[in-house]
Amino acid sequence: MHKNRKNSGTGILLPLLLGWAAVSAAPGVQAAEAGKKTPVAESALSGLPDGFPLQIAEGQDGNAVPDSGRRVLFVPVPYTGADGQLYPLRQAEPAPEFLARFPEFAGRTLDLASGEEAVLRDPGTGRAEFWIIRGGYQLPGSSFREWHEERVTGFLSIGTRKCAEMAGADADSVWDNGNPAFAATGSRQWPTRRLVLPDGSSAAELITRKVFGVIASGNLFTGRMIRNLSLSQLLDGTKGDGKDLVRWGVPFEARPRGIRVKFRYDGLGDECTVSACLENRASGVRRYIATAWYRSSGDGEAGAEGVLSVSGPDANGLRTLEAEFLYGRPHQNADPLPADAVYGRADEPVTHVNVVFASSARGDWFEGVEGARLVVQDFEFLY
Repeated sequence: MHKNRKNSGTGILLPLLLGWAAVSAAPGVQAAEAGKKTPVAESALSGLPDGFPLQIAEGQDGNAVPDSGRRVLFVPVPYTGADGQLYPLRQAEPAPEFLARFPEFAGRTLDLASGEEAVLRDPGTGRAEFWIIRGGYQLPGSSFREWHEERVTGFLSIGTRKCAEMAGADADSVWDNGNPAFAATGSRQWPTRRLVLPDGSSAAELITRKVFGVIASGNLFTGRMIRNLSLSQLLDGTKGDGKDLVRWGVPFEARPRGIRVKFRYDGLGDECTVSACLENRASGVRRYIATAWYRSSGDGEAGAEGVLSVSGPDANGLRTLEAEFLYGRPHQNADPLPADAVYGRADEPVTHVNVVFASSARGDWFEGVEGARLVVQDFEFLY
């Protein structure tokens, strides 16, 4: 619905509360770069405790949030728009409230993915600062507090059988796990399942299992596991890379700074994986634009590249992990890329995100320690 609307690239003077002159930004402009242009005093915008009280983009989900340290005005939006499709961050419609006050924006869209450059003026001093207006969203169901039931095909049973251990509110969830494939073994000891924590909330519990001598890592990921696998198909998959059994990732256009998740890991000598990869698939090739990655044999390690912090345990025994995205380059000691993937440039548009949690880091190669256990809750992107 945005195909005929383009960013104008024209500077527009907007006397908006603080005096706001907005100009279009070049793709990939960073807040830190914008902040270096004019070393001026702090804008009064950063003093607004409840955020920026104006609907900037159509469908905006709450007030915009100013970050004075980075000079970024963050616009929260839902993952899907009113039409049920991915919210068009790169071509966001200005909100009706915004256009009613400032008709100069009529006929153009906002690039909230790369960012729109703006000048914010302090009405008291008249001093100006360059800021970036940027938007983003969270993935539905990423708290892992909602679960649903599916009917899956079992190898040792006739017809289908019930599996209630599926993350998300319904079968259309952006999250999936390996339970539908594991059902082909006939076992009910699901590698991924809902866990009730001491405070009564739910989380995802991932446990590495072994059946017929084959390791099955507990996992949770964005994408879709192939359904209705026969036992022979499953065993054929174990001869190579188990990634072939999954359609990885979901549509995504945002450019977050990092990730945050609550977790606990009891590895028994194994290692877990927590990762999020931003990809560009416009050419049919998976081009890795940025990766946030955590791999550890315990849940208290925080020394790896890109890991910002790991907190102490909370009342539920969960720690909070924060890790930053590294754009345009791999992490030190990173795992090899999948056969169909290459590294892309940091400034390329993002089209998909692939988030993976695994109780065994090499579970996709059917390697791991039986009983290794990873618990995760409240995953989110940091902007």
